[in-house]
Amino acid sequence: MRQPPIREARGPGAWLAAVVICLACPATNLAQSVSPAPAAVIDSVVLQRQDVFARTDEINPIKAFLNEIHATTKPFVIRRELLFAPGTAHDSALFAESERNLRALGLFRSVRLDTASVGGRLVATVRTRDAWSLQPRAAVRVASDGRLTGSVGLTETNFGGTGNRLRLWYVRQADRDGLVFSASAGRIGRSRLGTGVSRTSLSDWSSWYWFGGRSFASFSDRWSVYYEGETFTGRLSQYRTLSIAERDTADWHRRAFINRGFVTFAPIANPREYVRMGASAEVRREEYIPFPIAPVELDSVFGLVPDTVYGLLGAFAEYRRARYQRVDRLNGFTEEDQDLSDLVFVSVKLAAKGLGYASTGVGARVRLQTGARLGRATAKGLVDANGLFNAAGLDSGRVFARGTLAVKPHDRHATFLQVTGGVLDRPPPGGEFDLGFEILPRLWGPHAFVGTRSLSATFEHRIFIATNVADLVGAGVAGFVDYGGAWYADQDTRFGGNAGLSVFFGSPLSSFAQVTHVSGGYRFGGGLSESEEPRWAFSLGSGIRF
Repeated sequence: MRQPPIREARGPGAWLAAVVICLACPATNLAQSVSPAPAAVIDSVVLQRQDVFARTDEINPIKAFLNEIHATTKPFVIRRELLFAPGTAHDSALFAESERNLRALGLFRSVRLDTASVGGRLVATVRTRDAWSLQPRAAVRVASDGRLTGSVGLTETNFGGTGNRLRLWYVRQADRDGLVFSASAGRIGRSRLGTGVSRTSLSDWSSWYWFGGRSFASFSDRWSVYYEGETFTGRLSQYRTLSIAERDTADWHRRAFINRGFVTFAPIANPREYVRMGASAEVRREEYIPFPIAPVELDSVFGLVPDTVYGLLGAFAEYRRARYQRVDRLNGFTEEDQDLSDLVFVSVKLAAKGLGYASTGVGARVRLQTGARLGRATAKGLVDANGLFNAAGLDSGRVFARGTLAVKPHDRHATFLQVTGGVLDRPPPGGEFDLGFEILPRLWGPHAFVGTRSLSATFEHRIFIATNVADLVGAGVAGFVDYGGAWYADQDTRFGGNAGLSVFFGSPLSSFAQVTHVSGGYRFGGGLSESEEPRWAFSLGSGIRF
């Protein structure tokens, strides 16, 4: 029997007629009418790897030479980050996450994934443009008090096109100098195993750090096993700022040998969200000696102090719902991923007498993060709190919060407003908030504001004037206002601020979105001494990342 179209129903009986027609339809036909169309299946994956500079007939000899001495990223490095393969159904979420994985490697100027129909078959195309990987380092930073810091050296981020990293730097910090060496393979060959080691040898302390294991490669990964260890021997300084010209500095000598292991399983894992649960174990030997002594005498001093070895057992859970935004010319001159994901992380650790502690305690941590797109604006928020509790109450703790609003009113403009604050309770020596210079406010010297309480805010507007000069460098100007401070619980609050202009530089060849700035302006506040009276100041350093 021929059924009349529903669109011809008229009058108050239309809904009843529609129901009768639906009931009269065979169930199989109804199911066929509402079942979703099958997802297209990927027939093949095509890689389009491009050198640092486009190879054209007009390419100049310098760029051609740079292409020749740069090893283009090998195909297996790209393929191991892809979350799809020939024969799998097309999923836009997997394509977006694969793009993020490739950008996170820090090897490429740009990454684009797309599909095309060729002869009735679905072909996935992966286009990458390599970043310049042999990066000379000659960063000089000048604080407002004239203190010179910086680093000189080389970093190879894509050794032989394999994605492995090598670094050798000479660094000069505000209070020390020395050498830093590191080597790492985020993935060994075509496997999901990674490993790395780094050595820092400065004038008054030295350390080793190493790691290895199988990390999560995607949201859909089900398990991970990871281990890391570190050693530290040397001096730490604990500052108590009384004024810009007067500081009370306590020196501590620390020795530490720490090993941590993590096993994680994801009962829910898909391209859009995951739930991960795991266990951790940690063995630590750590000592602080609170009196001054020459570093060459450390071994004899530590021999007088009994070794304290203790362990921690923990459990943790994490939920994340993916939300990312790809943007250009925000923190630098290259594209980047802004993480706007919803995140909830909770962990609990047990410090028991049987594991070497003087008294049993429980450590807890909660981390909350979220973000949203608001038209041309992006908003992000973060709260991170942890504490160690024993029979006497809170033994030590930390609470930190940050909120950021970024607006892109135009392709060459970016405006930022960021507010941060935190509270510490009995932090380890050297773990206090330390504001000034590269940590806001930028026109103040290192250690200008130190303490266990902190609050700061910054407003900045950047104009990217020249985004790609000779395919090598970009430049822009910015106006800024910073205001913030840090103090101890037994001190009065102490704030300082500055307002001024910056000239900043970056490179479109880079895989990392950040700029270098030369800033000058007017400094005010903080006034606990005559030397802190308002005055003009300047600084040179790395740009603030939002």
